[in-house]
Amino acid sequence: MLRFILLTLLYGGVSAGSHSLRYFHTSMTPISGLPEFVAIGYVDELEFVHYDSDMKKMIPRQRWMAESVGPDYWERNTQKARGWEQMGKVNIPILSERTNQSGGIHILQLMCGCELREDGSTGGFFQFGWDAKNVISFDKEQSVWVTPVQWGEITKKKWDKDQGLNQQTKGYLEGICIEWLKKYLRYGERQLRPAAPTVSFTRLGDSKKLSCVATGFYPQSIELKLHRDQAAADVPYSSGVRPNHDGTYQMEKQTDFEPSDPAKFSCEVDHAGLSQKLVVFYEPKADSMLPVIIGIVIAVLVLVALAVVGVVLYRKKAGQKTGYNPAKTSDKAESSSNSSATA
Repeated sequence: MLRFILLTLLYGGVSAGSHSLRYFHTSMTPISGLPEFVAIGYVDELEFVHYDSDMKKMIPRQRWMAESVGPDYWERNTQKARGWEQMGKVNIPILSERTNQSGGIHILQLMCGCELREDGSTGGFFQFGWDAKNVISFDKEQSVWVTPVQWGEITKKKWDKDQGLNQQTKGYLEGICIEWLKKYLRYGERQLRPAAPTVSFTRLGDSKKLSCVATGFYPQSIELKLHRDQAAADVPYSSGVRPNHDGTYQMEKQTDFEPSDPAKFSCEVDHAGLSQKLVVFYEPKADSMLPVIIGIVIAVLVLVALAVVGVVLYRKKAGQKTGYNPAKTSDKAESSSNSSATA
């Protein structure tokens, strides 16, 4: 849970229609029951590779990844992850001393990766965090390191002296990272393809809350707006984007609603899986007619039941009258009598 919260704090947004490759490395003070180091790779929002200090090996998290690369890939990336693991063990005591925090639990994180935008342009990022705060990041345009804290100046000066390291970092962000991102997008093309949302209005019973729900969409970036007569409606509740069990996402926004309100409510959704914005209107007549329809169906069923009971009773009564006839008749006469009784 702690690792998830910290990753969320460092995670930056990616615009709709773009793709990203991101790696998160987390090194922490030893705690019983938790790995000291974890490395996770994401293509867009999908975790596709994983390493931790307990397993000591890089493993696939998506079937398409396991089917697309061979043993050399896993061995090479396992060795890289082990190198980062050792670096974390060395740096945590150093940073603890620099910040005068010798005791307690401390976490060092790295986030690096690249972005391929919808217009073909690219972006890259390489930054370190200490206890959930930014410590130092790479400015690839200037090929220098930037730090917002005074005690980070030592690291900045040391790294900026090594221009070979800076050029290597810049080359990775602008070249190697983008090349691998394109490969991964090809490997997982089917699963990474945008999925359009299903959008609908919901209102439970006589509730005075009207909800617009969008579900089944991928990627998670989405814009959902509620309108009342073309104007923005008040939204006292928004679920935010939440994951579904199948790797897609859902979102709900809610507004106050009076059944007698003649205004038209609509939900406008924009998503990468849609060719254009989708607008869905709330149809109150459909809800108000439901009890009427149910009532009509019940009334019809009651009338049918009464008609059946009436016919049965009528036939029974007619049969009883025939039974009191003392005259014995042939089968043909009895049949004729029954026939005339049911006519």
